[in-house]
Amino acid sequence: MSKFIKPSINDIEISGIRQFNTYASQFPEAIKLTLGELDFNTPKRIKDKAIEALNNNKTRYTTNQGIVELRKKITKDTLFTEDNVILTVGTTEALAIVLKSVVDQDDEIIIPTPGYVGYEPLIHLEGGKVREIDTTKTNNCITKDALEDAYSERTKALLVTSPNNPTGHVLSTEEMAVITQFVTDHDILLVADEIYHDITFELSQSFRDVASLKNRSVILGGYSKSHAMTGFRIGYVIASTELIKGFLKVHQYTVTSTSTISQYAALEAEEFTYSDMVETLKTRRDYVTDTLDHLGIEYIQPEGAFYVFYNISSTGLTSLEYCKQLLQDYGVALIPGEYFLGHHNAYVRLSYAADLTTLKKAMTQIELMHTKIK
Repeated sequence: MSKFIKPSINDIEISGIRQFNTYASQFPEAIKLTLGELDFNTPKRIKDKAIEALNNNKTRYTTNQGIVELRKKITKDTLFTEDNVILTVGTTEALAIVLKSVVDQDDEIIIPTPGYVGYEPLIHLEGGKVREIDTTKTNNCITKDALEDAYSERTKALLVTSPNNPTGHVLSTEEMAVITQFVTDHDILLVADEIYHDITFELSQSFRDVASLKNRSVILGGYSKSHAMTGFRIGYVIASTELIKGFLKVHQYTVTSTSTISQYAALEAEEFTYSDMVETLKTRRDYVTDTLDHLGIEYIQPEGAFYVFYNISSTGLTSLEYCKQLLQDYGVALIPGEYFLGHHNAYVRLSYAADLTTLKKAMTQIELMHTKIK
């Protein structure tokens, strides 16, 4: 790489998820259950709102924080106000400006794993370090002991995701209480990635309602997953007034403001929840997990999002070996667990963001592979 690129960039690898998805593209007939993107189209009423914004010449800059109407809707029925919100270029930018604002050289961020692959590189770019908690050792739950073991005098924040990517785990009431007490006792920041918040099947909770955390929590959210709006690139960050002032500086000098058209589309998305989609996803989840149960394959019970993280240790293969064999010999593409934060090599991620007919074909092939291995 060029000598002009700083060392921290050289140390970062391109996302393994994207690499494997590109590799799977060499098999055009394969069933790809890889990326975190729904197979649904954006609802018509949202698209119509975007068209309306175009026709009404809503094509100029908004304020750096974004349109007030949308910020008010985001904080409706919460402890926050529109002044506590910045509209961002997807939740990815929201995460980036938070970490750029918060993480300094040698700061440590505690993150439970399995976790999203995009967290660590952004922390590393700011000179920070990740302290991992392996929740597969504690029945997939965040415990007080695990948090305390990960804590050090350099700890700056705890970053949690609920529902989780890649497991679909939703934080329980008990876990939220443990987390709240931990960040309060140690006077650190809580960063809660809630991009999948609207896709839950049994339980739905948010840290934006925890009064004691109002001044020490950062909530990340968006519309990509809940309303099939990945291409609109519209997300948000919610935080205290003091934190928002800092985040706004980074946001302003990074992107100025997010897409005006997307903001008006999101304003319409706030008017309804895509409940039919969630029910469809629940049906798909149940089909996949029932099939895994039939095959005797262990998995982490997904309570939200649209992934199943299942255990392949009985095959004797690494997660990459498993996924390559499944793709090459059986025509199904999944993501190796080693590509997620924590490098969980005994697991693979299956995205059930595909119709039932496609999922049935994929699960038939997975059954064939496991039968042969046995």
